[in-house]
Amino acid sequence: MMRQVFALSLALELVLTGQTIADPFAFFGPSVVVSADDWRQFDRGEPIARVLPGNNRQIAIFAAIPVHIDGDRLVAWIRQIAEMKKSKYVQAIRRFSDPPTIDDLAALSLDDKDLAEIRQCRPADCALKLTGAEMRQLQRAADDAGTKWQPALQDAFRRLVLQRVEAYLHGGHAALGRYEDEEGRESLEARFSLLMQQSEFLTRGLPPFARYLAQYPQVAMPGVESFVYWSKEGVAGKPIVSATHVSIVRHSEGALPDVIVAGKEIFATHYVNASLGLTALMRGSNGQNYLVYLNRSEVDVLGGIFGGLVRMVMGRRLKTEAADVLRGLRHRLESGEPASQ
Repeated sequence: MMRQVFALSLALELVLTGQTIADPFAFFGPSVVVSADDWRQFDRGEPIARVLPGNNRQIAIFAAIPVHIDGDRLVAWIRQIAEMKKSKYVQAIRRFSDPPTIDDLAALSLDDKDLAEIRQCRPADCALKLTGAEMRQLQRAADDAGTKWQPALQDAFRRLVLQRVEAYLHGGHAALGRYEDEEGRESLEARFSLLMQQSEFLTRGLPPFARYLAQYPQVAMPGVESFVYWSKEGVAGKPIVSATHVSIVRHSEGALPDVIVAGKEIFATHYVNASLGLTALMRGSNGQNYLVYLNRSEVDVLGGIFGGLVRMVMGRRLKTEAADVLRGLRHRLESGEPASQ
């Protein structure tokens, strides 16, 4: 019913004023088209979620849900990222100070299996995504500690995370070394560049923001609010430690998102070579807006002879999880202002 009312009011305004009201999701075209079935989902207050085409090892998910919040509410929750991302998938999370300090990582720990695998790491034969120098750095710390190698290795890993984040903030992905894991030597800068090439709606609709993301920190952008956080999240039964650079931009122009938030992965310990997550608040009508999430990632498990099957299974799981996460996020956002950290 809501969709029919919207259509009638749109037609009336077109007749009386000759003006065109933009589709709230036109910004994401042509890769995303909201169908009549999707609008019926929105009428019921339900989210939509779909897997988008991806090149090579890329997998992309688009999800959206109607919400009754404004841009100020979304930004307030983004700033309290630990509160916003609370879910059964997030085991630990914290926003870094400015500048980052080792105390920000006090709650971060690797599981025993990851600790044991680090000790066995060799270039091109490592279960974690590490550079050759990082493997040696961590193994020395463990060897020097003798029987107390586990707590020593935890401390050394926290220092490594801090080093990576500091290097990224000063030199972007180019300042980080190449992974030398089981998938070979991976350049984070090159992998993220491929994701940006597939995000045509971003380079077309917000070219300054796209340049800022692609060339950070060499390219600055006035009005961007940003911070970095780390998290430990369960994916397919394996805990992944990652760090993410968050950038927030507001727009007053109706065709653009009221708020768009980019989550640019700095690094991850497993599976993911590069990732770009976009959260946007799109303006609707009659006080109803739409919360959109679009993530495009390069995942190493999509290679090989079974890559197609893995993509299909991952796609189904991502659609289900994305819809569940959006429902929980809407409830959180509409409940009021976030608790202070």
